[in-house]
Amino acid sequence: MTLPVTPWHWLAAVAPVIALFVLVTSGRVKTRTASVLVAALTALLAFAVFGAGPGTLGVAFGKGLWLGSWILYVVFPAMLLYRIAERGGLDRIGELFQHLFPNRSENLLVLAWLLPSFVQGVAGFGTPIAVAAPLLAASGWRRERAVAYPLIGYHWSVTFGSMGSSYYMAELTAHLSPSAGVVFAHHAALLLGVNCLVAGALVLLFDGGVRGLRDGVPLLLVAGVPMAATLYGVTSVVPAVGSVAAGAVGFACALGLSAVTRLRERSAHASVVEERAPSVVEESELARPSRNHPSASGGTAVATLDAPNDDPASRRRAVWLVSPYLYLLGIALLVLLIPPSRAWAESHLVWGPSFPATTTGLGWQAPAVSGYTPLKLLTHPGSYLLVACLLGYLTYRAVGLWRRRPAVELAKAWLSSVQSTAISIVALACVTDVMIDSGMISTLARGVVAATGAGYPALSGLIGGLGSFLTGSTTSSNALLASLQAEVAGLLHVPATVLLAAQTAGANVGNSVAPVVVLIGISAVGGGFRPQAVLRIVLVAAGVLMAVVTALTLALVWLV
Repeated sequence: MTLPVTPWHWLAAVAPVIALFVLVTSGRVKTRTASVLVAALTALLAFAVFGAGPGTLGVAFGKGLWLGSWILYVVFPAMLLYRIAERGGLDRIGELFQHLFPNRSENLLVLAWLLPSFVQGVAGFGTPIAVAAPLLAASGWRRERAVAYPLIGYHWSVTFGSMGSSYYMAELTAHLSPSAGVVFAHHAALLLGVNCLVAGALVLLFDGGVRGLRDGVPLLLVAGVPMAATLYGVTSVVPAVGSVAAGAVGFACALGLSAVTRLRERSAHASVVEERAPSVVEESELARPSRNHPSASGGTAVATLDAPNDDPASRRRAVWLVSPYLYLLGIALLVLLIPPSRAWAESHLVWGPSFPATTTGLGWQAPAVSGYTPLKLLTHPGSYLLVACLLGYLTYRAVGLWRRRPAVELAKAWLSSVQSTAISIVALACVTDVMIDSGMISTLARGVVAATGAGYPALSGLIGGLGSFLTGSTTSSNALLASLQAEVAGLLHVPATVLLAAQTAGANVGNSVAPVVVLIGISAVGGGFRPQAVLRIVLVAAGVLMAVVTALTLALVWLV
């Protein structure tokens, strides 16, 4: 059933979104308090305006509690992994990346742009941030920036990440034919490929300004252009591996550029040495830095050819330090990248609760669900994080990196960082499910369509972003809104593939500022600060990225 879209109903539907945005970004209210207040407001509006009775609200809150628990199975192990890595000396891991990429801008692009994008290709929902943010923090970046930068950098890879789950959700929900699905993949890859380059540039600008952008442009172009081209080419054949293929190509290009640069520097250094007799070469000449690596505070840390991180033993130590995150990545690749193992893992140890159908006083129906958001234990990121925790702990003990302190101290630090996060995530999950089951999200989206008419394509990406901002998932946004986008495209005589591309690209942008995703990132670096510190950075970048999506959408509407 289609709900009536009156100004009153639309304002009631948008009120929780506005309240959540204002409270979370203002910094005047704790995130935990803001989440609970918005959940109460949503339930009140659903009851008073949309006719959601106790039964509907009870089922919706039950779904929210389960969805929140599903997410917490990512957050809790991510926090534990960080605490274990911190105990092992993760703060010293910056040496490894400074050795491979002595230039700060290149180091940043690798950790905040290439690495999380590649990881997203295999395992989504929090895993890319859980891997990248701690490494950035350990390499010298402030923790809020260590969370913000990968949120910006990896966003473009979400649609074709997690083996294409978001793409397939949109394609199936919109009932596209096989040929239309290929066109949809082309349009989406075009929008996301451009935003891939824009995201990398934004990360550089936010960190180092124009100078940082200038220093990082070689890697940005050498890796970014092949990544965008790979995404466009691969998704037309096998959308499921679009992001992982693009990320792998980007990494290969980055390593190639690093090898060439280091070879040139060593050759230049050898030439200087050959011009003088070895006996008169000053020690300062031999220790001359290859390139400067500005520190996070704006100073200059010098990477030298004779530095300790050039020593094989030091490099091995650095690898041991990062081993928990290598285990995390390796397990995800082993299980999810191989089709037979992925199929087996997704069909075993799977469970999700069932919920009955509900109907509101306005006639909006939420169908019965069997196995709601099932927990697939063998493919859930939380399982990989737990295994990485165990293997990381054992590795640290075996190689002598474990700092012997009481386990109670570790447990207290972990528990103190998860308490407020748990309440926030569960409350936000309840907001999402109440808005879905009461028809509020449908009313909100259809109100925008009714108000904008022919101008709707300019807002189609924003609608997708709104969906992922609320749900924390591009897949969920596409499930909720892809059919609406296709329906509007038919009414406006606009190609459905264009609006669907805007939907999923906009959802990727919204995903980067979703409170749930931001909280996962904060948990990955140990917590201790509010989301506002992250959102102040990411919101500006999201505005730029959404403007790019809008401009490209309008261009495609005009051209196609």
